[in-house]
Amino acid sequence: MNASSNIPFLRVLKHVPFLHPLVRFFYQRHETGLDKQLMGIRFAHPVGVAAGIDKHGEFTDAMSCFSPAFIEIGPVRDIRFTVSNLQKRTADTVILGNLTNSKDLVKAFTLIYDFVDGIVLNVSMNSSVSKVIDHLLELRRYNDTYKPVIFKLYPDLTTDQLEDVSAYMLGSGIDGVMVGAEFVEKVRDITQGLLPVIATGEIATPERAAQLLDTGADLVAVTNSPSHYGPRLLYRIVKYLEKR
Repeated sequence: MNASSNIPFLRVLKHVPFLHPLVRFFYQRHETGLDKQLMGIRFAHPVGVAAGIDKHGEFTDAMSCFSPAFIEIGPVRDIRFTVSNLQKRTADTVILGNLTNSKDLVKAFTLIYDFVDGIVLNVSMNSSVSKVIDHLLELRRYNDTYKPVIFKLYPDLTTDQLEDVSAYMLGSGIDGVMVGAEFVEKVRDITQGLLPVIATGEIATPERAAQLLDTGADLVAVTNSPSHYGPRLLYRIVKYLEKR
């Protein structure tokens, strides 16, 4: 089941678009002073929504009303349905497409490439997968627009595995890394700050988001919080960061 089925306000906003201006009036942040340029993308501030909330790209316009810096959709499994939804979106929020292990990662990458601003590869690393990723990065060269490719690290990696994967990322052309909140500092140290780091996980308070940014994250991707704590959390985090 799509996690968004447990978020009634997203369904309401999807089907009642004339409410969008009202929601934006209360929640949208325009000039925050927190904008940053990373991986060729301008982010209005460092706080976005992680995958799991909108698995099929159905709610990007509704979620954009709450002013996230980016929305990570997925993990995408029905690629054609997702692309169909993305073709209908009107908001200009940065969209990252999360592609997980599938029978045809190359096909999914090719189909979604033109409809997102960046791609998160949510795959377990091994020698055969690295060859596929190399192929995807090669395919990217033949597109008119360069889109960043971000590698999502699994939380069960040993230190040796983490160092090996980090060395691969640094040498392959990967543009950024997404990692569990508890590993931000370690990944930043191993990659020596050469790759932008997106922290994801349970980020339930503005103070926690600020802590992650202070320990080396460039962006934070809220996972459970929009469904458990309500849409005001994104707004509260950004306001807290503005005042620091």
